[in-house]
Amino acid sequence: MCDREDLRFSIGALALGALDQDEAREVRRHLADCPECQAEYTSFVGVKRIMDVGLVGAPMPDLAPASKAPRRQRMPGFVQPLRRRLVLSTAGGLAALALIGGGFAMGRAHDGTSGGRTGQIGQTTALPAVTQSGVTAQISYESKGWGTWIDAKMSGAPAETVCTLFVYDKNQNLTRLSSWKSVGKQIDIPAATNLRPDQIDHFEVRVDGQGYDISVPMGS
Repeated sequence: MCDREDLRFSIGALALGALDQDEAREVRRHLADCPECQAEYTSFVGVKRIMDVGLVGAPMPDLAPASKAPRRQRMPGFVQPLRRRLVLSTAGGLAALALIGGGFAMGRAHDGTSGGRTGQIGQTTALPAVTQSGVTAQISYESKGWGTWIDAKMSGAPAETVCTLFVYDKNQNLTRLSSWKSVGKQIDIPAATNLRPDQIDHFEVRVDGQGYDISVPMGS
């Protein structure tokens, strides 16, 4: 169990390059001695790689400007600037991640080999598969320090069908996570949200041109 929750919160900021040199040095010192945070860092770097590959030539979304409030003293308020930058960086990163589609970086056709991620913290939970008019959505999720990692598996959709994955919070506010074209066989779609699992009400896959949506509840 990590005994430095303040530094653990900053792991995502380090992966996204949102720390200054002194803060990054402090977090790296902690990483050298904490296997749990090493695994968390590896997980977040995986998300960033998806963004880096898939966003070549893609427009960035508009983001709210950062707060202009004066910076607090580094210690003991070290974690507060980290939290602000992590929130901004994560929001930008996850919004950018949602732009990736077309099976290039976000989607990969199922070939019978394992597509699992290694070195993850926490347990992966698989939600019951939901089938609508022959199209099946199977969603798994895993809680992270920065939010939730999601893996959606889709099968049965006709080739070239455009599908879009959304997440709804408890107040029924929705956020688009990813969009892709079906390839006529099972496809795995990795995604991420800064919502925690307990803040998520359900997921929804919208299948263009088919006249229906597939709703996948988080369960009781």
